[in-house]
Amino acid sequence: MVSRRAALRVGSAVLVAGVAGLGWRAWRQGVFNVGRGPAYDAWNTWAQSAPGSELHLVHAAILAANPHNSQPWAFRVASGRVDLFADPARNIGAIDPFRREMHVGLGCALENLLQAAAATGWKATVALLPEAGDPSPIATIALERGPAVAAPLYAAIPNRHTNRGAYDVAHALPESALNDLAALGTQFNRIAIRWFTTPAARAQLGSHIVEAARAIVADRDQSRDSAAWFRDSWDEIQSRRDGLTIDAQALPEWLRLAAKILPPPGSEQADRVWLEATREVHVGTAPVFGLLVARDASDNAQRLEGGRLWQRMHLWATTQGIAMHPLNQLPERADRERSQGIEAKFGTVLTQLIGDGSWQALMPFRMGYPTKQALASPRRNVADVVLH
Repeated sequence: MVSRRAALRVGSAVLVAGVAGLGWRAWRQGVFNVGRGPAYDAWNTWAQSAPGSELHLVHAAILAANPHNSQPWAFRVASGRVDLFADPARNIGAIDPFRREMHVGLGCALENLLQAAAATGWKATVALLPEAGDPSPIATIALERGPAVAAPLYAAIPNRHTNRGAYDVAHALPESALNDLAALGTQFNRIAIRWFTTPAARAQLGSHIVEAARAIVADRDQSRDSAAWFRDSWDEIQSRRDGLTIDAQALPEWLRLAAKILPPPGSEQADRVWLEATREVHVGTAPVFGLLVARDASDNAQRLEGGRLWQRMHLWATTQGIAMHPLNQLPERADRERSQGIEAKFGTVLTQLIGDGSWQALMPFRMGYPTKQALASPRRNVADVVLH
């Protein structure tokens, strides 16, 4: 009898300790503080930060889409002028060897800045790549005071988040939405969109995306450089304020909580999880694929224009309750092939998908109505990205 009581006492203690341990890890991992803390302040304070000033435009710019949430930008602010710079230290390595994605992300930041300028009474004149040499501004924005212009996309800036979750395959996007999105890019005559809407076209592109993801997993350098931007620890998220997080994956609630509480997977297991998500969720639930194309995808000015269009499209989609998600695996592998001087397997695939030799692939993506709303990603503060 004594032995049984002792066993029960020990068992109860282990159970209590286990529950307490899970509770402690849940607290440490921010399970109860989603979207809170210094890493998320930029989303909540942007509209009240330096209202009406040049600096306010930077507060809007840093909420833009960008590759792996690397936030590869820096700004120089002066009276009547903002300069946008690339931060080469924040490149994503073998995933983006020619900085294609970096410049698309910088174009996204530029578009947010210009949306904010119009809405807050600035007339902006943009010069892309105004100076030769490195370092030099990616873009210079000259500002003059003028009347505030209606900018319906401006209000969507804090609500735009990349949605990496499942989309509603039964809820088709209307053709009018695709037409409205394409119309947003009429000023960019070197950028266009190719749509993949039929079951056959989606299946073809989707299978190539999965194949490219498998090749990334098999490439040690690309796998490592991609994983370097994943932030598993809540403390790391709050201190670094960048990178990809569990919360931003738009997972089902039970899976999101489990992923945050359980110990992080090893690199091979993480690659398997990402590959499965690419196949089953990103490709498997995509009602529509799109492909941004450029006349010359190696030209940084055209990459910036492509980023501006992507950001504009994403802001518009946000106002319509439509989710969007870049799927860069194919051009990432094509760029890797070029950088390594190996067979252009995926480069050839992209050329065939476009079907017109006068256009080159810039960025594939998917879009649809989400089954779960996306959560915010961390952001560095303006003070961290303004040059003095």
